[in-house]
Amino acid sequence: MILPMSIAFIIIAVAFLTYELVAASKRKHKLEGYIMKNQPVVPLKTNRIIIGFAKEQRKELEQKLLDAGYYNKNLARYYMPFKLLCAALIGAMVFFLVDTDMVSKLVAVFASVVLAMILPDFVLEARKRYMVRKISRNLPYLLDMMSVCVQTGMTIEASFAYLHKELAAFDKDLCYQVKKTSDSSKIHGIEKALNDLNARLPAPEVQSFVLTIIQNLHYGTSVANILSDLAEDMRRIQLLRVEEKVGKLAAKMSVPLILLIMFPIVILILAPGVMQVEFNVGQ
Repeated sequence: MILPMSIAFIIIAVAFLTYELVAASKRKHKLEGYIMKNQPVVPLKTNRIIIGFAKEQRKELEQKLLDAGYYNKNLARYYMPFKLLCAALIGAMVFFLVDTDMVSKLVAVFASVVLAMILPDFVLEARKRYMVRKISRNLPYLLDMMSVCVQTGMTIEASFAYLHKELAAFDKDLCYQVKKTSDSSKIHGIEKALNDLNARLPAPEVQSFVLTIIQNLHYGTSVANILSDLAEDMRRIQLLRVEEKVGKLAAKMSVPLILLIMFPIVILILAPGVMQVEFNVGQ
């Protein structure tokens, strides 16, 4: 009874996936037909299970890879085949190496394939959060150098264009963000480029930096000393976060101390007395 149900579940899942892909292809061709007729079209947003098949999602996948620190756009072309190859290899290994009945094998293969398809996306999201924290941590150094550039007479745009070359040896990820902001400012303007930087790096430090520069652009105030003060405030906040983590460490260490030291000591103290009592009762 369990084997037919498992097979039916796998067949339903494959059928649902095939239906989603076919429906997405039909919507794409229909949308292209409307565009060719020069008719206004409302863009459709569809929830697809697997990203990478449709050309519309290629840019989205490229952006995810860029946010995760992989700056080669050609990787998006091989991302989906890599996931399918990993899923096939893991499924085959689980099927041939797991020595159980057929139902357990099918369930293990299905679970491993689903995990192989989902895990890379979670890795990209985790990598993106790590990149945001890393760039935010190194942002005070950028502010100090930008403050020096502004004091020498450079504009904000010129300081961005200069600093992305100097930051290449210090932090390639921060260098990429500065270079992208500099290139975008030449086309769309510095304010739009800074707003895009804030959208790419959703962190309080980046938001404070962007608001400071935009306020300077709107009101024409001196920004050199403000950038230095902002960098000092960021370092102070980072120090407070480290002190907070150190303060929480004592409470976190109490749990393993109780489980791994206190309980064994209590057992070692009580064990001889309990054994002596049992010995006397036995006599």
